[in-house]
Amino acid sequence: MEKSTETKEEIRKRVLKLRASVGAKERGAAEQKIRERLFEASFYREAESIYCYVSFRDEADTSGIIENSLRMGKKVAVPRVAGKREMEFYFISGMNDLHPGAWDIPEPDEECAMAPRPDEHTLVLLPGVAFDRTGNRIGYGGGYYDAYLAGNTKCRKAATAFSVQCMEKIPSEEHDVRTEFIITEKELIRCLQDYPLTR
Repeated sequence: MEKSTETKEEIRKRVLKLRASVGAKERGAAEQKIRERLFEASFYREAESIYCYVSFRDEADTSGIIENSLRMGKKVAVPRVAGKREMEFYFISGMNDLHPGAWDIPEPDEECAMAPRPDEHTLVLLPGVAFDRTGNRIGYGGGYYDAYLAGNTKCRKAATAFSVQCMEKIPSEEHDVRTEFIITEKELIRCLQDYPLTR
């Protein structure tokens, strides 16, 4: 795809339509391939904790990722909105710990324990609308992940997305959190970044 001259909001609207247009059968097969690629990746296998967004509406489903991670004995934490641009992650033991929260997105129960800030043993799975091959991402405009992960160079960061969400280049700002990896149904993209991809 050619380099975009669109604004973030224009890209967000266009890609959301593209993502919503993925048919049910195609979507299910794509989500299965995304999970398989993620589970085979060393950065996933080596992670002790998975901080994962809970998929909503047309996002690539993450329930299978959460359930598989728990079966493997990994600690799994999911986010709860705490205020404007503020969220915290909480450990869950299963999908039954989730209930509708902000914007009806499933969030962890009040009884769930707060997770510490992600460290070098943590893989954070980032949500997003659009991504490029250098790791830039366009989210939903709330800035929650940018604020939560600001200055954190310890944890690994990956995104799961359908291939229609990936572009050659999207606009970015200095405070935007970039991802190291993008996993789609077609490939695992190792984004070009200033820090090593292996540790």
